[in-house]
This record gives sequence, structure tokens and C-alpha cells, in this order.
Amino acid sequence: NPLMSCGARLPIYLILIGAFFPKNRGLVLLSIYLVGIVLAVLMAKLFSKFLVKGESSPFVMELPPYRMPTGKSIFRHTWEKGEQYLKKMGTVILIASVIVWFLGAFPKGDYATEQEQQENSYIAAVGKAGEPALAPLGFDWKMGVGLLTGAGAKELVVSTLSVLYGAEDGEGLADKMGITPLTAYAYMLFCLIYFPCVAAIVAIKQEAGGWKWAIFTVVYTTVLAWVVSYLFIKIGGLF
Repeated sequence: NPLMSCGARLPIYLILIGAFFPKNRGLVLLSIYLVGIVLAVLMAKLFSKFLVKGESSPFVMELPPYRMPTGKSIFRHTWEKGEQYLKKMGTVILIASVIVWFLGAFPKGDYATEQEQQENSYIAAVGKAGEPALAPLGFDWKMGVGLLTGAGAKELVVSTLSVLYGAEDGEGLADKMGITPLTAYAYMLFCLIYFPCVAAIVAIKQEAGGWKWAIFTVVYTTVLAWVVSYLFIKIGGLF
């Protein structure tokens, strides 16, 4: 279910919540997960009523016998998950971070500050092309580039923002982004809702037996993310 928060989105929440909501971290994080659960239920109801009609097919799954976990099994599963993440960090995330840095550092020019360099870089051209669509949400082109790189892996949103804003490990990110907590929460909502990473889209394609549902997922989640974030900004701005 693409509307449910995956582990890859968690670093986005932790960095932004730590920067903008230091006094209510647990509550804000819980609210993000609750929004995903509520949206998943609502969209499932909506789709089953209007989009996927017909009788529901019975689903039977045999559950394995439950046993107390052993130290060996815990260590093996923890090691496998840790190894997977380290491989992801050392390949996809590292390569993408280098690409983002390169696009932000070139073409070289006689600029007084690093900010001016980025404003005239290749990545700025890409981000500014899509900025009009995100401007009503209060997102600048750097935040837009973060969303774009998140298509490869959601962890890339954090590294992209850190590179573009010059905030190593998220330190000072709130001041450098120059946005309100309301906009930061809307950005987390967008990250929660918009289409999952490429790997998940491919998985949907394989499960559905074609690209139709995979493409539909990309379109409807992105539109839904924009609408929910926009409504949150407008309604939240009234208080």
C-alpha cells in the first residue's frame, strides 16, 4: 500500500521534525503515521466502490506456527537487514548524492558565494522548471529537487536537502530552509503520500501484471499529495 509509511521515509521525518518540532517530536511523528493509515483506509473504500468493482475473492493464508525467537534468528535477520541498508547507502544513495552535488556545483562560474553557484547550476534549472507547480505549497526549487530524487529512494530526500542547503546531517536546516513549521509539515505530508520509490513501482507492475496500475499509482498519489498538502497549508494558515 503506497500510502503507508515505509522505513525509507523515516529519516525524512526525523530530520524535519528535529529541526522544526523539537518540543513535540513523538506527537508529530505519530500524527504522520496516523494520516497515512487514515488515507489508506479512505482510498481503499473509494477504490473498492468506484474503481475496482465486483465481488471480492476469498483470501486464505496459512499462518506459520509461532515460536519464541532465538538469539541466532534475531542476529541473522538483523544482520541481513543491516547489510541490505549498508549496500543501499553505499550504492544508490551515495551515487545519487554525488550526482546531486555535481549538478549543483556545475557549470562553474565566478560567483561570490556557494548559494549563487547553486542558483545558476544545472540542478537549479531542473528544480526551477517544476517550481511553479510547487509554489502554492510554499516549496522552493530545492525542496522540489528533493522530492524528485526521492523517486529513486526516499532516503535521498534527506541527503539532497543537506547538500543543497549546506546543512550537514540536518544541522541548522530549519534556518537555512527558511520555511515555517506549517510548510515543513506539509512537506512531510507530501513525502508521505506521493508515489513510492522506483523499486515499489516495479513491484506493483509485477503484481498487477502490467504498467497500467503502476503508472496510475504514480499519478494518483502525486495528485493526492499535492491536494492534501495544499489543503493543509490553506486550512492551517487560518489558525
